Amino acid sequence: MAVKVADLVKEFDLKVYNEGLEGAEVNEVEINRCGLQLSGYYDYFEHVRVQIIGNAENSYLHSLPDPERKKAVGKLLSYPIPCIVITSGNTVSDDLLKEAAHYGRWVLGTHKSTSSFHVDLTLYLQSALAESISIHANLLDVYGVGVLITGQSGIGKSETALELIRNGHLLIADDFVVIKKIGADNLVGTCSEITRNLMEIRGIGIIDINSLFGLSAIRIQKNIEIVINLEPWDDNAHYDRVGSEYEMTAYLDIKLPYIRVPVKPGRNLAAIVEIAALNYRQNLMNGGNSVVSKLNETIMRLQKK
Repeated sequence: MAVKVADLVKEFDLKVYNEGLEGAEVNEVEINRCGLQLSGYYDYFEHVRVQIIGNAENSYLHSLPDPERKKAVGKLLSYPIPCIVITSGNTVSDDLLKEAAHYGRWVLGTHKSTSSFHVDLTLYLQSALAESISIHANLLDVYGVGVLITGQSGIGKSETALELIRNGHLLIADDFVVIKKIGADNLVGTCSEITRNLMEIRGIGIIDINSLFGLSAIRIQKNIEIVINLEPWDDNAHYDRVGSEYEMTAYLDIKLPYIRVPVKPGRNLAAIVEIAALNYRQNLMNGGNSVVSKLNETIMRLQKK
């Protein structure tokens, strides 16, 4: 995964002081403030990161005599850095622009403070560079819990999601969910631009959730916390009737609680999803010590006597 520097210019409305190589890309989330490098220390220099020159770095550069300043920026720009961003509306030295033109490096500017731009750029790169997959499922915010509803085609995922929306819960994606791995243990789900706000209900067709229920029924993205799999009822299958602990499944090597819900006529699937979300949230609030877990512990103690 990579983000073109030209895309950063558009995304953050950056001023272009020097246009570098057309194919220059960013493929690291972390950002580097290059004060140490400008002072001559290049051990452990992460040249593949976006380089930031803030108030301190800019003041240091302007304090240097002309020959030393030219040498400092020349050595920095000799490395294949993707770009330099001058923050806080600081002025750019002529030496920096000359060396950038010589080496073909991007020099950009923003009026945002260094800390503000650092946070905004990091969040953007985390999402843009995140490892991702796409799956056929529905994603909803149910009582604040990100619920991924999976199951074979025609099992009733969209119908269940529609009933949940009617009950006041929020739709993130119908049928097609894009899952991104943000950080070490966090999965965020969203929808594609093409299907945003839309649902397909067999027998009715495509419906616009925004038009029918308003913007309050929609979220752009949501952390995925539990997975509920709808599957055909099987009289010979074993289904959990106690709920002492969750099965687990994994996406992008991150494990999530997994609940199998058998489907047959007469079952209120939306209500089951709501209770599953509430139960999960209660377990979190109780530190994983649910009423059922305490009951099982009591039974085990009695059996040992």
